Amino acid sequence: MKKTAVLLDLGFVLHKLYALLGNRAATAAEIREFAERCINPTEEELFRIYCYHCTPYGEVQTHPLTKQRIDFAATPTYIGMNNLLRELSLTDNVAFRAGELSFDGWVIKKRSAEEITRTGRPLQGSDFAPDLKQKRVDMKIGLDVAWLASRQIVDRIILVTADSDFVPAMKFGRREGVQVILVTLSHRQVKHDLLVHADEVRSVAYP
Repeated sequence: MKKTAVLLDLGFVLHKLYALLGNRAATAAEIREFAERCINPTEEELFRIYCYHCTPYGEVQTHPLTKQRIDFAATPTYIGMNNLLRELSLTDNVAFRAGELSFDGWVIKKRSAEEITRTGRPLQGSDFAPDLKQKRVDMKIGLDVAWLASRQIVDRIILVTADSDFVPAMKFGRREGVQVILVTLSHRQVKHDLLVHADEVRSVAYP
């Protein structure tokens, strides 16, 4: 049996599972169940599931139009994501690696900009969204791949993503003798480099 680690780009996984589950958010149990589906039980033994995602942004900022003070920690998005990540981190055989979200100001939503251009209506408070940038997720995946591969802890790494930023980690793992399997959940815009540097592209059905 091949000892296998499953690495989930959780932002991508949550987005894809949302559609697969009929437009509802996945639970921690469903995320673990999906990760187990990525394993081929006839030849692979699960070592651990690694989940990579930014903790939700919870600071207070001033809205650029309404000047209202917005406490992001009180929003349903923050509360729901915080609960999910806490539950996931307590799930058996799951290791959660937290990145960070940086607040880079406010942007006008694409749909609002198109509507304003078409109709000439004035700006509204709901036209704005926080500009949040993800940090350190790529680095943490790279560090885990380096540790798993260089110490020969696992024989295979299953990476669930469509982000080509993880190609350097894939290349390193393969150079160290680990097989890298890519699961894309039938994403239509998978970068060519991801396919090139995977030993196998695996199809996983869920639910």
